[in-house]
Amino acid sequence: MRIIQTGDLEPTSRLTRNEQDWIYNGLDVCVTFEIVHKLLDQLDDVSRPVYERSLALQGPILEMSTRGIRVDRERRDEVLAQYRRDIKIVGDQLTEIIREGIGLDLNWRSPMQLKKLFYEVFGLPSIKKRNANGIMAPTVGRDALEQLQNYLIAEPICRHLLFLRDCDKKRMFLETGIDPDGRMRTSFNIAGTNTGRLASSMSDMGTGTNLQNVDRDLRSVFIADPGMKFGNLD
Repeated sequence: MRIIQTGDLEPTSRLTRNEQDWIYNGLDVCVTFEIVHKLLDQLDDVSRPVYERSLALQGPILEMSTRGIRVDRERRDEVLAQYRRDIKIVGDQLTEIIREGIGLDLNWRSPMQLKKLFYEVFGLPSIKKRNANGIMAPTVGRDALEQLQNYLIAEPICRHLLFLRDCDKKRMFLETGIDPDGRMRTSFNIAGTNTGRLASSMSDMGTGTNLQNVDRDLRSVFIADPGMKFGNLD
């Protein structure tokens, strides 16, 4: 491994991908070490216990992230197949309702087509939400559909859409990548929220997902390790 003087690096410096990773991680550790004592001096009676709690959680969280949770592949495939069937049946019903009732062919997964249906074809009052650019724009998100279903003409379509979206969300969860050892993992972030609770997302290996809010209908696909049991604390 060659010695890299980071102070001499330029945007045009030719580095391998491994060297880029070494520099990134090295600076991440060294710079943090350089400023940690300056930051610790700023802690007060409120922030210090929060810091100490986060520090103490590093070991358990690393264990949780690397250990993962066992998946019953056979059960997962059964549940996944059922959701796929439900999506096919209800999706076909929705297509028939719209085609025979309005004379349109519509892709229920397309927000643009749904907005056109509700706000142009039906002429319903536009429900808006602030988008990523900070602009109030028409939306057909879940909250909007729950409001739109109060209109008689939109009610059956909205009910179908809400059901389909719920099923599709569960389908995508069940299709989440599982590691070769038959376990699903998540990457926990100790400082991921303002309230102190954990946040989680895809694992560092690109598999898994957020495992903190698993729908009750999906929990049957997970099984405890030998000699262990699951607990539900609230």
